[in-house]
Amino acid sequence: MRTTGFLLGLAALGLAVSGVAKSQESKGAPDASEILKYEVLLKQRSDVNNGGGWWKLAMLYQDAARFGDAERAYRKAMELVKSGDPVVLANVMDCMGTMYVQMGRYVDAEQLERKAMAIRQEQKDALGVGLSWMHLAMLSMGKHESADGEMYAELAVERLAAERAESAATSEQKMTALTYLALARCAAHQCKDAMAPLKRAMTIAGASYEDKSFPVSYIRFLQGYVDWKRGDERTAAKLMKSGAEGMETQLGWTHPTFVSAMRQYEEFLVATRRTAEAIEVHKRLARFAGEQTMAQSGSAVHAVELPR
Repeated sequence: MRTTGFLLGLAALGLAVSGVAKSQESKGAPDASEILKYEVLLKQRSDVNNGGGWWKLAMLYQDAARFGDAERAYRKAMELVKSGDPVVLANVMDCMGTMYVQMGRYVDAEQLERKAMAIRQEQKDALGVGLSWMHLAMLSMGKHESADGEMYAELAVERLAAERAESAATSEQKMTALTYLALARCAAHQCKDAMAPLKRAMTIAGASYEDKSFPVSYIRFLQGYVDWKRGDERTAAKLMKSGAEGMETQLGWTHPTFVSAMRQYEEFLVATRRTAEAIEVHKRLARFAGEQTMAQSGSAVHAVELPR
């Protein structure tokens, strides 16, 4: 179902502003030079056993949608940190689990997320448990289990972003928990109840980032989507266009999660009879599809599209 796939795609985009030591919390996809820096670093003999370095590289690969490389780096990181702090091991597992959700590998994702949750509970890591709930919400949406998705998202918001309550969560983690709750409600066909958490998320984003930043653009696009589903096409058009422009700057047309959002944007444009804009977006999507086919035939690095 396209709508569920789109929501999962946006949830995956939310990982870029979530916070288990994510490398690109506010900037979107990393550039090649940053990835190369860590590749060179880890080739040095003194750093070959650097579990934290392999974890960082894995996250950079994940943010760049280089999932095959990311998987290998995550496995290396887990091997190196498994005898150390259990919380660190749980964090690496959690990050790798979110990547598997992006890839549609839900069985693998759930195994890792459940293991990470068990470690965090045993270690009384309250923040980590909240992040596990947040990512289990995303996993549930991917599996079309909307009721579970909403339940886990509500638990995550209660732990990470409850109003008038102290929380160790970062602004990025609070925003992501709130947007996941909105996504889960829309997946459960309750978009009328999705705007309240999005407004809270936007307040946090607006206090921390510039207007054209990735977090603000991401939430703005999602607000437009919710307005569309609530019947306000005019407001939706403005918000989705502005949000798409900001996300394009940060991620670009080669990033599969941005492409997932643009497919939904095209559907909105067609449904609301904005024909000229729909044609332009369709051309860009077709160009991306052609470039992706060429890359897959000539490179070992493939972009993996989110399930729809």
